[in-house]
Amino acid sequence: MATKDATQELLSEEIERIREIMIYTALEEGLVSENTVKISQVLDIMLNKLEETY
Repeated sequence: MATKDATQELLSEEIERIREIMIYTALEEGLVSENTVKISQVLDIMLNKLEETY
């Protein structure tokens, strides 16, 4: 069970890091820029992975 908790914690930290990058990119390039959309897609994948661990 400790491994599952550690995995969830690591995913949560990575999600927060990606979210911060996405916000910065959106502010710099706009909400619909190619980079913002790509980062958003990565964030969606990470959120889905986190959901699968529960």
